[in-house]
Amino acid sequence: MKIIKANRKNLKDIGKLMKEELSKSPFNEKDSMENVLKSLNFYYKKGEIYFADEDNEITGIVIFQLEHWWEGSVIIIQDLVVKEKFRNQNIEKYLMSFIERYAVTKNVKIIYFETNKKSSSIKFYKKLGYKINKDRLSMSKKLK
Repeated sequence: MKIIKANRKNLKDIGKLMKEELSKSPFNEKDSMENVLKSLNFYYKKGEIYFADEDNEITGIVIFQLEHWWEGSVIIIQDLVVKEKFRNQNIEKYLMSFIERYAVTKNVKIIYFETNKKSSSIKFYKKLGYKINKDRLSMSKKLK
């Protein structure tokens, strides 16, 4: 398996993977392919998109941004998605290890991300040493 930096040609296939996998429970995303591609184009310009490749098939993706906060450089993971048929094959672990190695090269001390509170991946993240933040809270407001 290889981790490859995405180029514009990869975005449509990455979008298909995301749309398919994130439409499932517990995420139940209903965005159009057009909106998924808009988001991917944004992160292609402003962040980093990498994918796991196994025999020329995209098996998983990770999208993240390097930001500079008061406490220093941080990475914000926007999405980490693995095709269902490839789950439990350590692809998630391989992608997270890749991000952590990338973070070290950029002198990043903290990696942040959110996930659905019903996601089965929470146990996986805890095994990797990630903790639920007690001092941070995710908030949102839908605007008309």
